[in-house]
Amino acid sequence: MATKKGKEQPKMTIAETREALKKAEEELENFKELAWCNMCGTFKKKEQFYQDTDPMNHSGVSRICKRCAYNIAMRQDKNGDYHEPTKESVQEALFYLNKPYIESLFDSSIQESENAMTGKVKNNVWTSYIKNVAMQNYYGMTWRDSDHLKEKIIYQDEQDDIDEKKISLDEEYVKNKKDVTRLLGYDPFESEALSDQPFLYSQLIGLMDTGGDENDDMMRNSSCITIVRGFLQSSKIDNAIVELMRDANNIEKNSATIKSLQDSKQKITSMITNLAAESCISLKNNKNSKKGENTWTGKIKKIKDMNLRAGLVNGFDIQTCKAMQQVQEISDASIFKQLELDDSEWSDMVAEMRVDNTNLRRERDTYKEINRILLQENMDIKDYLKDQDIELKQDTVDLKDLYSPFSALVEEDSGGEVDESETDTPSAE
Repeated sequence: MATKKGKEQPKMTIAETREALKKAEEELENFKELAWCNMCGTFKKKEQFYQDTDPMNHSGVSRICKRCAYNIAMRQDKNGDYHEPTKESVQEALFYLNKPYIESLFDSSIQESENAMTGKVKNNVWTSYIKNVAMQNYYGMTWRDSDHLKEKIIYQDEQDDIDEKKISLDEEYVKNKKDVTRLLGYDPFESEALSDQPFLYSQLIGLMDTGGDENDDMMRNSSCITIVRGFLQSSKIDNAIVELMRDANNIEKNSATIKSLQDSKQKITSMITNLAAESCISLKNNKNSKKGENTWTGKIKKIKDMNLRAGLVNGFDIQTCKAMQQVQEISDASIFKQLELDDSEWSDMVAEMRVDNTNLRRERDTYKEINRILLQENMDIKDYLKDQDIELKQDTVDLKDLYSPFSALVEEDSGGEVDESETDTPSAE
């Protein structure tokens, strides 16, 4: 039994087929110029979308249109009214647009929106930010590159440096705390917050170090403690003012608080100035006529004024001061690095150094013999006094300490332990 067949479709001619293909291609080209907005659910021209520079996004446009992003940033309510954009609303719009939130760019956009006018449309932080973030500097950046999402990667070598700095700061804090407790006899900042104590101890030890013998003045010490606390309070007020000033949208509301904080800081500064003047702490009001006595030079001068026998030794003897020796070596290396001498100049220098070396060796041998004779006489006198049971009341020099620089030189030359018999010290024999 034969089945009933439907009517066959008329075959298209070649011209009709070409016309249909051409029409389909035109529709396809028109479709390529459109994009789908995931928020309003409509097809729109790509011109109505923001560019998305994410290399993983092959469409090249954002997933929501400009109008939807504007509604989010401007906080459109149910009645269709717009409000001033906030940091949170801007961040939400940037999230849907897959664009980064940069804190510094947001701050500059606030200033730009307050100072600029574009035609009849008043700029706001959103219009300024979305314009600035489209610049070449931020090309390829996405929402994942936002400041509040980025976590700084600290590698092992950087971590070691951070740990060393932290350990160094902790050691300095402990040292300052011990010094303050030793000088005052008690801990003046025991009740302060632990985060504030490093600042307090470092500031107080700085004021007490410049006091010298005046540290015994309890009134001055009390003033120093009050001044340091005033410095801390002033610093916290400055930080509070900075935080209030950063909120540019509510700066008018915060103006009264800012003025009150500034008045408080002015009173604290006036109190610090008066205390510093009354206690002669500041350099302007310092009545100490012996300025510089707590420096290294001042201490050496004080020791010499006390007429101590050990103080007569040159404090900058290159043989007994390794630090000065290192400074000299660094300086000599720098000089040789900068000099560019020819062969004749080197020959003259070597000849002059040879003459000086010969003279120095002759003088050294002469003084070595004089030193040997004086040392022998010194030991004979000490033996005689010991035999006569005569007590020598004045301070005497320990011979091992006296000749220790020669032992150090021999140790450096040998690169190991030094045999006392090999040291170049005058013999008592």
